Amino acid sequence: AFLVSAPPRNQSPIFSLPSSMSQQQESGFLPCTNCCVTVPQDKYYAVESFGKFDRMLKPGLAFAGFDCCGICISFRSVTSRVDQIVVSVHTKTKDNVFVVASVAVQQSVLPEKVVDAMYKLTDVHAQIDSYVADVVRSCVPHMTLDEAFEKKDDVSSAVQQKL
Repeated sequence: AFLVSAPPRNQSPIFSLPSSMSQQQESGFLPCTNCCVTVPQDKYYAVESFGKFDRMLKPGLAFAGFDCCGICISFRSVTSRVDQIVVSVHTKTKDNVFVVASVAVQQSVLPEKVVDAMYKLTDVHAQIDSYVADVVRSCVPHMTLDEAFEKKDDVSSAVQQKL
């Protein structure tokens, strides 16, 4: 979704940075050990042996391996649900009107890219904010205010291509 509106006069151009959807440390359901774990349907679990990635677990009851006092095996999880962030970008149109473009971005982790999402990305929301701001700031200044309202689908398509 793409929405253009004029900012209040006393407001400076600032991004709204939402809280980061990050991975979480998880533990097994037996006290003092991480041998067995129950993986919820809406999460991806990674098994780490002594801090090194070993494998992914499927939803349901899973045996992760032999663990001594909860120090040999640990788990990381990331959600498989669709997350939405709203990026507000302050920019100027061709006819010198300052506008706030609010772009709603929906994201989820692709099943084949779970390991990359856990171990390669640090702050997904900040990266998406940066990409969206770049696209909006490259498209909207070439349009008048009326064109920005009329061609919001073009800006939306450009954002989708960049992401």
